[in-house]
Amino acid sequence: MKTNASQNAQLYTEFNEMNKLRQQAKDKDPAALQAVAEQFEQLFMNMMMKSMRQANDAFGSDNPLNSSKVKFYQGMADTQLTKDLSESGGIGLADIIVKQLSAGYGIELDAEADKAEEKHNLSESEQLLSRAFDSTASAAASAILGQAQQQAAPEKAQPVPPVSEAEKVTAVKEKLPGRFETPEAFVESLMPIAEKVAGELGVDPKVLLAQAALETGWGKHVIQQGADSSYNLFNIKADSRWQGEQVQVSTLEYRDGVAQREQAAFRSYGSYEDSFNDYVSFLKGSPRYQNALQQAANPFAYVDALQQAGYATDPEYSNKISRIYSGELISQASNAGSLSANSGINSKES
Repeated sequence: MKTNASQNAQLYTEFNEMNKLRQQAKDKDPAALQAVAEQFEQLFMNMMMKSMRQANDAFGSDNPLNSSKVKFYQGMADTQLTKDLSESGGIGLADIIVKQLSAGYGIELDAEADKAEEKHNLSESEQLLSRAFDSTASAAASAILGQAQQQAAPEKAQPVPPVSEAEKVTAVKEKLPGRFETPEAFVESLMPIAEKVAGELGVDPKVLLAQAALETGWGKHVIQQGADSSYNLFNIKADSRWQGEQVQVSTLEYRDGVAQREQAAFRSYGSYEDSFNDYVSFLKGSPRYQNALQQAANPFAYVDALQQAGYATDPEYSNKISRIYSGELISQASNAGSLSANSGINSKES
């Protein structure tokens, strides 16, 4: 149904009438929305007529009647024709625009219009128009009303503060498994944490990964606490100085060069990052490891000094770490090396 406003030619030609439409739209006047929809429909038909005229220009280039004056009067005739078409029912585009924009601008149509809309079944051509002009019509009509689309959008969200490196590491550790299925997953997942804490000791982070790989068999044999992981990468024992969670497991000890199984309590952590941090505190807080920390710049001297200080009872402890450190997987952090880690648990003396 067409509005009375559509019968007034001034709506299509005078800026004063355009301003009236804008004001009515601000007041959520359904008549203004209908008038704008009809106006856009006329503008669209004008564009169609103009495109058709331009397509015919190629066939009338040598026509003596194809002059600028003739084109001027043709344009006037086309404008009047599209205006008459719009006022007499148009092509159905105006009704589609009203339906689309009424919800977006919070404009409630009158009850009779709602009932008419419910009874009206769109033809196939109108359905095609609805899909084709779903976005174009909304943007164009909003421009006519002088109201930007963002004014109808929800209030802009507050900017999200940047995420710190510590928060990134925390987010990563929360997604890490209690055990790792492959050496590649072990290195890829733990390298960011190793890089974060290695600077506190002055060591190469790959040395820390090599030692953890030896202690846990590339993460496949992390000590478990029931169904949960202890996240203990360096198999540090729970001595009298440890006040946190602990877990009792069987461990492989070397007594006078002879390997034997014993029960021992090991520290349990809430995450792999906690394990790395406790490893740093464990070394820094013990006088026996100060010589090893002084050798931190040299990976091989560092692990050798750890063994000499009694970090583990395995006589081949430093050699095993050195081989893992020199292997492809650790040195390149790309593909699996030819060496595999010892999956046994070595005790840590305090």
